[in-house]
Amino acid sequence: MSPMLYTLYMQEISRKKHVVINRVKRVPLVVSLRRFTPFLIFLFIVFLSFVLGIWNIRNFQYGDSKLENVSKEDLDLYLSEFKGKNIFLLRPIEVVDTLYLSNGYIKDVTVKKILPSTLSISIEEFLPFYIGYSSNSCLLFANTGSLIKEICKDCEQECKEEIETTNMVYINSDSVLESNDKLIFFEEIYKVEKLLSEFNYQISNLSIEEGIAIFKDTQGHTFTFDLSNQLDVQLARMYLVGTKINKDMIQYTTLDLRFERPVMNIK
Repeated sequence: MSPMLYTLYMQEISRKKHVVINRVKRVPLVVSLRRFTPFLIFLFIVFLSFVLGIWNIRNFQYGDSKLENVSKEDLDLYLSEFKGKNIFLLRPIEVVDTLYLSNGYIKDVTVKKILPSTLSISIEEFLPFYIGYSSNSCLLFANTGSLIKEICKDCEQECKEEIETTNMVYINSDSVLESNDKLIFFEEIYKVEKLLSEFNYQISNLSIEEGIAIFKDTQGHTFTFDLSNQLDVQLARMYLVGTKINKDMIQYTTLDLRFERPVMNIK
């Protein structure tokens, strides 16, 4: 076969091959496969990553959380049930609820997912501020009035000793101090404390009997209020009397704000 005939022959074979290939490409099944192949490859890779556990939670990060009452070791223990779970299927609220139930010091929780396998968790703690003893239970409350935990039972002396090295306020009451995980009379107590602090009185302990509250400060002064009856009126009296005390430098030991004319015991 001459070179020219051979060339023509090869060109004819190539032409027929292209015709066949083009016909195959136009077959509906082949067209569909070509269109969806990238997507199928992507699905296969995703499936493989799930099978291999690439997206399973392995680490917990606590960021800049300045924790004083909750250790990171305890947090790891609380969250151990989430290790190995798929990070995409995990709902952050599950982590939040678990932490709230696990430790009463935890006030607020923020959860962020960091791919492929890490949970970043920021925690804000309650600040313990009140220790109360009533109904044979020693209870710890936050500065927001929220119950943090029960410290002990039938332990009044131990309860008092808890505040010896702290600046917390000790509360003794003849009735239940807690309701729905909140300090009863908290709003009223907070108002009184806030006003007294304006006159530089730092409250150290508080006794409540039938709604009558006796506040004692670190300097030995006592202030008596009726928390259940016209407290705002009593606070107005305290403001007027406190202003006069500071102006005239009056030395006194007790001040009872329950009456129209407050009763003061002068030194």
